[in-house]
Amino acid sequence: MNTQRVAMLLLSPAFIAAGMIAGYAQERFKENPIKEGAWVYPTEKIAPATVEAFCQSGFSVHFADGGFFTVLNHPIARMKKKLSVDTQGSCAFDAEKQASSCTGQETDGTKRFPLNENNAFERDGNYLKLTTTFIDRESKEKVSYITYPVRCPDKVVREILTKAIPPK
Repeated sequence: MNTQRVAMLLLSPAFIAAGMIAGYAQERFKENPIKEGAWVYPTEKIAPATVEAFCQSGFSVHFADGGFFTVLNHPIARMKKKLSVDTQGSCAFDAEKQASSCTGQETDGTKRFPLNENNAFERDGNYLKLTTTFIDRESKEKVSYITYPVRCPDKVVREILTKAIPPK
């Protein structure tokens, strides 16, 4: 047996294992990876230790039926916060396209605008990568941006809501 062939036989399990790992990393989503709960959408991959800080400024609450709304957390006094709903709508996930289509309404001050965006999901290592595409209101150009959605811990969301809307 020649040396090249022996080397190939010895390396084959490594190639098979690498292929299996790569295949697993690219496993398709069977359902919307944005599950029920509160989510933030940082534009970079963040460490688990910094998720809470992102959640403090606002988050999107997603429901099992595809509905969602986005809450902004505004400071109004030293220890008080005021919540406002910025965006609301619903998303429909297409497992074949690995994407969701979202419609609804955005609020900018007193103005309201229709929301119509498409979200493409993929895995980027251990992170969920989301490419959102929409038509910019001002330029009327198609715009895309990438985020790395992370679910907010329930205890953080509960704390934010309790401080902004104290129990009676």
